[in-house]
Amino acid sequence: MLYSYPMPPGSFQAMQGYPPYPYPGGMMPGMPMMPPLSSKAEGKTKRRRKNKHAKAEGAPKKPATSFVMFSNAQREQVKEEHPGLNFIDVGKKLGEMWREMDPATKKEWEERATTAKDLYLEAKKRWLEERSMQTGLFNAGGE
Repeated sequence: MLYSYPMPPGSFQAMQGYPPYPYPGGMMPGMPMMPPLSSKAEGKTKRRRKNKHAKAEGAPKKPATSFVMFSNAQREQVKEEHPGLNFIDVGKKLGEMWREMDPATKKEWEERATTAKDLYLEAKKRWLEERSMQTGLFNAGGE
């Protein structure tokens, strides 16, 4: 005997004749159910995509960065030199070329990107002014 005194009525030993707990997994009513275990590999979860903002109609497109400009210009050349590379490996090769590039050449690409960004900012400013004129939000005359 486990205890030196008798077990009171309603104890575990007394309830052994009752049917098992009626709720699945021992959960109480009102408690959230645990999601079923997936068959996917441990530690991998599905990423949720962020909601993209609706792009305003007629808005200028953002310019590419210096690396993206370089990649677009050099991608076909890399594909010709290394025909067996898949898309990911081509990107890795372009990244390697970018890191090993001499600073003077890299500066040229950065200047191109800066020029494109300046043009974009001017176009965006004009577009915002035109849009505010159309919607009546812009009060140039001070009326």
